[in-house]
Amino acid sequence: MSLSDYRSALVTGASSGIGAALVRALTERGIETYALARRRDRLEALASETGCIPLVLDLRDKSAIDRASDGLDVDILINNAGHGRSEGPLHQADINAVYDMIQTNVTSVLHLVRAISPGLVARRRGHIIMIGSVGGLHPIKASVYGATKGAIHMLCQNLRIELVGSGVRVTEICPGRVRTEFFEHAFGVNQGRELTSGFTLLEPEDIAATAMHALDAPQRVNITTVEMTPTEQAVGGLQIAESGSS
Repeated sequence: MSLSDYRSALVTGASSGIGAALVRALTERGIETYALARRRDRLEALASETGCIPLVLDLRDKSAIDRASDGLDVDILINNAGHGRSEGPLHQADINAVYDMIQTNVTSVLHLVRAISPGLVARRRGHIIMIGSVGGLHPIKASVYGATKGAIHMLCQNLRIELVGSGVRVTEICPGRVRTEFFEHAFGVNQGRELTSGFTLLEPEDIAATAMHALDAPQRVNITTVEMTPTEQAVGGLQIAESGSS
């Protein structure tokens, strides 16, 4: 089953960056696309540009998700929304920021999969795409964010087992640094710019193109986990601190 067999999609975090690029790519292929985000002005501008259907809501609002997903039958679910603002290492983090990140990055994803997947299974047609992170596959200096993206990684691994035989495919795309608002929101303008300068970043369109490739693969192919980074970024390494002993 290729992308031509799909009719409709839901994209979260659609008001900018990767989400907006995904909406553009889908609508260009004639897919009726619901674009979900909090920022009404940006969604309305995207709707004027692409013809997408805006859904303005906060994914931390359980009732709002229930209302938006009630009766919504889509063939493609792309969980893209998320943030990395945890205010430093876990031992210094504001506990409210921790809970906010878990609710946005994990709980809402589970909620949407639970709401949308029964229709996919019933029709024996569909694709769930998660925008994860290299931070969910490798250790990084961000315990909370890494834990949430690690949860998404294992969710995808387990969903494939649960859905095997249903015709529903699950793809996880794990980008490195992408030219979006993510780093400025997570670390502030100055540090965010430092983290994304000095090398060529991935563009949101690169992630969207990878998602479209997975969607367009023949039904016999499930592109499961994709790790992609800028050419000048490598993930991993060894951290050593001086012990202070003589």
